Amino acid sequence: MINEEKAKFANENFYEAFNKRDIEAMKRVWGYDENATCIHPGWPPLKGFEPILNSWSGIFENSGNMEIQISDVQVHASIDLAWVSCTEKLYTIAESGVLASMVFATNLFHLEGDVWKMVMHHASPIPDIREKEDVSRN
Repeated sequence: MINEEKAKFANENFYEAFNKRDIEAMKRVWGYDENATCIHPGWPPLKGFEPILNSWSGIFENSGNMEIQISDVQVHASIDLAWVSCTEKLYTIAESGVLASMVFATNLFHLEGDVWKMVMHHASPIPDIREKEDVSRN
């Protein structure tokens, strides 16, 4: 249970770094493993710390006003490996108004010393989700 709580905290740090568009915080989240993998929705897989951080840097520079809220968080952990699955609800402010999309994500963490480091983020769009709420009220 302790490992699951620490992995959940590491996952929350990942989304906080994203929402703040803080590349330094994102660097602290990711492990330096050359096999680390990041799959953004619609992108080919990225391998290794530098390509992954470069992708986040580009997203942060070009994202404008964007926020992710997560739900349906499931955490499982072993001694040195944890995986978190969740639904990401992404809000983007565009000229046409607030756009909302949903993505399913799986985040994999490896214990480095006493710190959980992300070694995989895989996000895939959830097909045929139609917004039933008025997102302009959020």
